[in-house]
Amino acid sequence: MKLEVIDAFADRPFAGNPAAVCVTSGPLEDMRMRRIAREMSLSETAFLHAVPGGFSLRWFTPLVEVALCGHATLAAAHALWTGGVLRADETARFQTLSGELVARKEGDWIELDFPALPAEAVLEPAGLVDGLGLVGGSVVAAARSTHDFLVELADEAAVRGLRPDFGRLAAVPGRGVIVTAQAETPGFDFVSRFFAPNAGVNEDPVTGSAHCALGPYWQARLGRSEFTAYQASERGGVVKVAVRGERVLLKGQAVTVSRVELTAAAASFPLG
Repeated sequence: MKLEVIDAFADRPFAGNPAAVCVTSGPLEDMRMRRIAREMSLSETAFLHAVPGGFSLRWFTPLVEVALCGHATLAAAHALWTGGVLRADETARFQTLSGELVARKEGDWIELDFPALPAEAVLEPAGLVDGLGLVGGSVVAAARSTHDFLVELADEAAVRGLRPDFGRLAAVPGRGVIVTAQAETPGFDFVSRFFAPNAGVNEDPVTGSAHCALGPYWQARLGRSEFTAYQASERGGVVKVAVRGERVLLKGQAVTVSRVELTAAAASFPLG
């Protein structure tokens, strides 16, 4: 059993968000996928195998299975094209917990067709401000999408300067917390960071699925539908976002960094 580690939303190694991708001949037991993801210890490990009309795709953090993941989908599509499973002109179609997701190769970029996840205004949940390490009055707006809370701050510096208390932040319900602000760095429209300690990922380097909420949010704020976004984690990554009604198109690049082969004993180790 082989896996590839691919840096997604990156144009060079050791940037963006690393995901492990495991292409198998058929489905694996849930426990085996969980154990492999925990062993890989990356924010996501993607498992895929061919099914009629495309590929089954599931994503696991070191702690839980998630319903939607952008960077590991981008990495999975990259692995199919670079591994010769699909031709560069073929569309990658994935059957997932979030329905069918589509990836297309456009030169050095990969475009993902994902569901839009608009966020609705809410009151800040208990623990959110303290968990993010914010002082009173720092939050411009708070909203809730399907999976996450979304918080807008006053400026890019506030987003970059966050030093969350992950123990407190884990008490906030939902998958994670998206923090965003309008960009001041030339070439970008908005910046963000994403924290998901209760999913086993304190800070995700670049989160494609978060942009399914960020796209519609900034469309309403800025009055347009196409953006170049930057996720301002330590590794950093660029995401091009286009809102198209109930769908969001996400574009990013990917680089294969390493390959891992499980031993026969590990691949077949009995689980109970």
